Amino acid sequence: MGIWTNVLMVVLKFIVGITSGSKACIADGLHSASNIITAFAIEVSHRVGKKSSNAQFHHGYGKVEFVAAGFVSLLIIAGAVTLISVSIKNLIREPSVPPHFSAVLMALISIGANEMMFRYMRCAGTRLKSQTILANAWANRADCFSSMAVIIGVVGAKLGLHHLDPIAAFCVVAIIIKISIKILADSAKALMDSSVNDVYGEEIETIVESMEDVQGICRLRTRHIGHKIWVELDILVATECNIREGHMIADRVKKALLEKVTDLEKAFVNFQPA
Repeated sequence: MGIWTNVLMVVLKFIVGITSGSKACIADGLHSASNIITAFAIEVSHRVGKKSSNAQFHHGYGKVEFVAAGFVSLLIIAGAVTLISVSIKNLIREPSVPPHFSAVLMALISIGANEMMFRYMRCAGTRLKSQTILANAWANRADCFSSMAVIIGVVGAKLGLHHLDPIAAFCVVAIIIKISIKILADSAKALMDSSVNDVYGEEIETIVESMEDVQGICRLRTRHIGHKIWVELDILVATECNIREGHMIADRVKKALLEKVTDLEKAFVNFQPA
């Protein structure tokens, strides 16, 4: 969806940009072209991430998801920096002939298409717990902002306010960079095995503490592995339990967690006397 929608947008924006004389529309087309690259990054990361664990990668390939998300966010930041340099040139150059209003129509079509793509991909990314799809969703939202800058620039040029376009572009860049830095930070946290106890901790504790023969939890650690999470858990059992009974309780806890926690892929359950 992301690839073909953005291919269509790139072709239309280049045609309209050249015929209308709108450099902002052409720049917006380049921005859409970067979304095609990010969509390919998603495809590659999903194919690699599905591979099973092996002798070289004992924990599988799930974390390639976060590498790809970081790459996508860096691409968006690079596009934003390019937009800054173009805006600075527009601020210092002499006013030129204002572009045709067809650039405004193209920008409106782009805003509608990218907003629909943003909502669609945000929904898919949330349901699939995919950082790269969420990153690409925000890349489409950033494209909406750059199209808004095209509208402001064309209308401003028609009204004689030639510097309105670059000023609007600076505002767009600030929003794009803020979103991209957040995606980059989230990807770095996931690669560093940051805890997701704040998301899954309460659910796991409720399931475990409601089970018979479990007297409490003394340690709970969670981490992301691609779309899934892994859990390491130390439970407390009665002092009089022997090792065999303790293992049986731990196995029941593990089975219950894997059945009831939707995103859980692996659980490691140890036991200690209360």
